Amino acid sequence: MKDWFVTWFKAARAPFLVVSLLPALVGGIIAAAAGPISTGIFIACVIGVVMAHSAADFIDDYFDFKKGNLGNKEEQFHDSPLISGKVTLNQVLAATLICLAIALAAGLYVFVTVGMPIVWMAVIGAFIVFFYTSPPVMLNYRGLGETAIFLAFGPMIVIGVYVALTGRFSWEPLLVSLVPGVFTMGVVLVSNTFDYFDDIKSEKKTFAVRFGQSAAVRLMAAGSIIAYLAVIAGVILKIVPVWALLVLLTIPMAYDSVRFTVGFADAGRYKAAMTKAITLSSVACVLLLVAYGVVIIF
Repeated sequence: MKDWFVTWFKAARAPFLVVSLLPALVGGIIAAAAGPISTGIFIACVIGVVMAHSAADFIDDYFDFKKGNLGNKEEQFHDSPLISGKVTLNQVLAATLICLAIALAAGLYVFVTVGMPIVWMAVIGAFIVFFYTSPPVMLNYRGLGETAIFLAFGPMIVIGVYVALTGRFSWEPLLVSLVPGVFTMGVVLVSNTFDYFDDIKSEKKTFAVRFGQSAAVRLMAAGSIIAYLAVIAGVILKIVPVWALLVLLTIPMAYDSVRFTVGFADAGRYKAAMTKAITLSSVACVLLLVAYGVVIIF
């Protein structure tokens, strides 16, 4: 049982699921700061988001494995059992369907409870999950992967959970959502920058392939600046609480993430760059949770 759990923990890229869990929590706490929320709907939203993310990761590994585009997957944290042969393609496909079924059940519960406001976001999110890597759309192979990740793990999750819980749109979650959106996109940019030559061979038109590795690093830096400025602007305009400025504490981490990715010529820097990018994304969301927690308490 222990070996089975460890194998599927790795196959599901469980450590990476934090990049969808935290934005969902951020969307929920922003809604809670605005007024009472339904615990049941909130839990369903979180489960649906995380299961949809897990399904997307399984699909990503499934089609990348079939196309032979393994890139740095052997060196990544999830240590894919698919590559080592501990799980089969059919098992990964079955795991995908199970995750999708759970996500669909959670989505249906939210839909029945909330109604139409959440439908279009769910449709867009499902499209990204299904077609990020899989044919015929293959967003990640057509130069739209980074954009899809930004939308899916930023505005789509944060605003989606907020709307599900409040029934209305607000500029506040939109501005705040740029933080997880940009920093999660940064994780993908790190991966794609170091996977540059493998992606060229597999005809995966990532941002790094289309515009160069240095341009991908510059996009990381520019995105970070935009995310921080969005929070600052929100505070100045009194849309976002002043406590949200806690996220500025991650500026040194953002700098380190870019600094390590600049060294893309040295493959040995991959793990350090990826670690810093994931840590940045997680810590920024945690600080936002703390900020809104203070707002709720006081």
